[in-house]
Amino acid sequence: MLKNILRSPLIPMILFVLLITFLLLSLTNTLSDLTRLCFWVLVLCTFMWLIFIKLYNRQNPNNQIKPLGIIPPEFRDMDEGQQWVTYKACKNVYIYYSFALPITAGICFLFYDKILVPLICIGVLGIGQYIVYWLTTVRVLNRI
Repeated sequence: MLKNILRSPLIPMILFVLLITFLLLSLTNTLSDLTRLCFWVLVLCTFMWLIFIKLYNRQNPNNQIKPLGIIPPEFRDMDEGQQWVTYKACKNVYIYYSFALPITAGICFLFYDKILVPLICIGVLGIGQYIVYWLTTVRVLNRI
């Protein structure tokens, strides 16, 4: 159970949303208490995630998860079937970015005077990537 939670894209997506929320709130300078709260929730979630990874790695020394590895933990390339699922999901994320990046660049150019627009666009791109990857993985695995 812990392995599935730690290897799912849910935790990095939550941390990413918290980071973008913190950056957006810190740039507005209107809600300083909410900004501090968001920062401490981000720190707490990151700390808890690292503790759970350390706990999992102690229990499973042969199948460890690298918390600061270059390869994301949701890439489960243990056999050919899982490599194929990862390939399909990454292909769909690449297709998503081929449409989303030009649209995001256009939005950033249209609203260049607004400081929050690039951060919101980066947040939407990141969340969209996780959603496309997750939905493709679930859809492909349910079809098998």
